[in-house]
Amino acid sequence: MKNPLISFIVKAVLLYIIWFLCYDYVIAPSGVIDAWLNRVVGVQSSVLLNWIGYSSDTIPGNNQTVVRISNVSMVGVGNPCNGLELFILFSGFILCFPGNRQSKLWFIPIGIIIIHIANVIRSMSLALIQYHDPASLDFNHHYTFTVIVYAIIFALWMYWVNKYSGLFDVKTKNDIEK
Repeated sequence: MKNPLISFIVKAVLLYIIWFLCYDYVIAPSGVIDAWLNRVVGVQSSVLLNWIGYSSDTIPGNNQTVVRISNVSMVGVGNPCNGLELFILFSGFILCFPGNRQSKLWFIPIGIIIIHIANVIRSMSLALIQYHDPASLDFNHHYTFTVIVYAIIFALWMYWVNKYSGLFDVKTKNDIEK
C-alpha cells in the first residue's frame, strides 16, 4: 500500500482480530499464560518488597496471585493486571509501524521487559499503598499507575518512531539527486 497510514491501520486491525481470536479461543481458555504471568508478577513484586525490608510472600490462586505483607493479603495480580495485554499492545504498534525488521526483533523484547519491570514495580507499589494507606488504593490503581504505565509505553513508541521507523529521515539535496 502506498499510504503508510492506511497500511498501518489495516495491519493493526488484522493483528487485533488475530490477537482477539487467539486470546479468546486459545490462550484464555487454557489459562496457562495468564496464570504464569500472574505468578511471575506477584512473586517478583514480593521479592522487591522483601528487598526493601518488608516481610512478603505470595499465595497462588485460580485467577490471581495474591501478594501479602506480614501474612496479610494486600493485592491480587489477576489477568487484567499481569501485563499480557500491554505487551501485545506495545508489540502490535511496533510490528505494524514502518521500520527495519532486525530492529524490531530486538526492540520488542526490550520494550516488553521494560513494561514488565514497570508492572512489577506498580504491583509492589500498590501492595505498599494498601499496607500504608488503603483509602488511596483504588485511585492509585485506576489512575496514577495506569497513567504511568501507559506513559512508559507511549515513550517507547515515540522512541521507536523517532529513532527506528525511518519516517523522519531527512533527505538532503545530495540524496535526492542520487
